[in-house]
Amino acid sequence: MERSELELYLKRLGTYWNHEDNGELKGLQKLHQLHPKHIVFENIDSFMGIVPSLDIGVIFHKLVTLQRGGYCYEQNILFKNILTNLGFTIKMHLARVLWNCANGKATARSHMMLTTDIKGLKYLVDVGFGSMTLTSPILLQANIEQETPNGVFRLVNNDIFYQLEVLKEEWLPIYKFSLEEVEQPDLEMANWFVATGPDSVFGKSLMISRVDEKSRYSLFNHAFTIRGNDGRKESLEITEPDQLRFILATHFNLDKLSDQLLSTMYNKLNEIRIRFQTT
Repeated sequence: MERSELELYLKRLGTYWNHEDNGELKGLQKLHQLHPKHIVFENIDSFMGIVPSLDIGVIFHKLVTLQRGGYCYEQNILFKNILTNLGFTIKMHLARVLWNCANGKATARSHMMLTTDIKGLKYLVDVGFGSMTLTSPILLQANIEQETPNGVFRLVNNDIFYQLEVLKEEWLPIYKFSLEEVEQPDLEMANWFVATGPDSVFGKSLMISRVDEKSRYSLFNHAFTIRGNDGRKESLEITEPDQLRFILATHFNLDKLSDQLLSTMYNKLNEIRIRFQTT
């Protein structure tokens, strides 16, 4: 990665980098909080029938230059490359999603996440899990509550896999993973499955999420929700094209989408609404 690209990424996050933070937890924590604030989780490509490219040059152009967002593979591949250039040793893994899944339902290893070692300690790093995206690295240590800027999390471990959980009224599972490393071909196969699988929600529904210091913002098809760190919740149903444009620009930093893309997205959302109302 060229120095100019790193500078563009940091500008996208509205920050700078102290070289003494190379490979240090303090620097990782800063980027881990700012990345999902400025680069949103979104599956617009797969929703529109396009398989997102996992080429780092294409990802960088999309998420940084064009100021779009992306889903887990794009987000964490970009983050991995940035961190590697800043002196971190990063490993890639695949997890089985448990969030919003029926108890006991088997799921494929379809979510990409990262780990890193800093001064002899291992951390979970993940800037790409939609509405429950972490805003801080998580120490890979089981059965301790870990407070982040946007929620309390923990890891549980049964000697086979780790399970990431979030504290709501109770502990809720997000995903489970082992520390087996994966390679680019593994990601390509999982990416194809997620984007094109007939039962994959990523091809059927629009999902956009962002998180800042105060709230989590999420759009699922035509339902827009803000969940504050203080527990307050606001919801709005999108019924007009101008609403979609305003919400994407105001709450998700997506103010550079073309009129044609916005129109096509809204028309597809309207089809989903009509189909839902008639079933």
